Amino acid sequence: MRLAARQVLFREGDARTIFYRVETGAICVYEPRRNDERSVIDFAFPGDFVGVGFLETQSCSANAVCECQVSCFPWAQLTSVIAGNVSAQQKLQIAIEREFEHRRTNIVARGRQFPLERIAAFLLALSHNNVFEGRDPNVIGDSMECGIADLGLGIDDLGSLLIELRERGLIGPSSPNGIRILDDKALEDLASGRVEFGQVERVTDRSHFSRARRMLGYQMSAA
Repeated sequence: MRLAARQVLFREGDARTIFYRVETGAICVYEPRRNDERSVIDFAFPGDFVGVGFLETQSCSANAVCECQVSCFPWAQLTSVIAGNVSAQQKLQIAIEREFEHRRTNIVARGRQFPLERIAAFLLALSHNNVFEGRDPNVIGDSMECGIADLGLGIDDLGSLLIELRERGLIGPSSPNGIRILDDKALEDLASGRVEFGQVERVTDRSHFSRARRMLGYQMSAA
C-alpha cells in the first residue's frame, strides 16, 4: 500500500483485521484529541510494525509523515510474522500494555453508574491479556488483584457483583484460587452495554461475601 504525506493509515475505533510493516517513509502513531489536536505515541520507520495490540479495534490512529509504502498482513498471521523478531515482539508488548491501561482507564471512567459492566469489562481485559501472554483466556487468577483497587468498588459491592455474574452463568470458580469465564460472548455484551441487568443490591452482610468468595474460589482480601 502506498500512502501520500499525511494520509491516514487507520483510525481509532477501526476494526483490527490487518496489521502493517513500514517499508519506506515514516508513520506517526497518535491518540486523537479535541479540536483536531493529537498526542503522539510513537513513530514507525522501515522495518517497524504498526496496528498491533490485543483489542479488536484500533486504540489509536496513524498517518503517513511523508510518502510511504507499507506491507499489509492478515491479523491471524501476527504471531508467525513477528516470530524471532525481538524488536517487533517488544513493540507488541508495549502496545498490549498501553491498550490494557487504556481499557482499565475507560472502565474506571464509566463511573459507579454501571458497576456490573465495569466488572465484566475488567474481566475481559484480563482475558485478552492472557491470550498474548500464553495463558488460558478463560481463567482469571492472581492477575485480577493488581487492578481491583482501580475499580472504585467496596469489598462488599465487589462480592455482590461477582455473585450476580455467577448466578447469570457468566463466571464460575476455577481451582485453586481463580475465576473461570463461562460465557465470554455474554460477558462482552454486558461490558458493551448491549444487555441491561437489573440493579444489584449492595451486600451489607459480610457473611454473604464470604460465601461468595468460597463459591468463586478466589481470595479478594487484597482489595
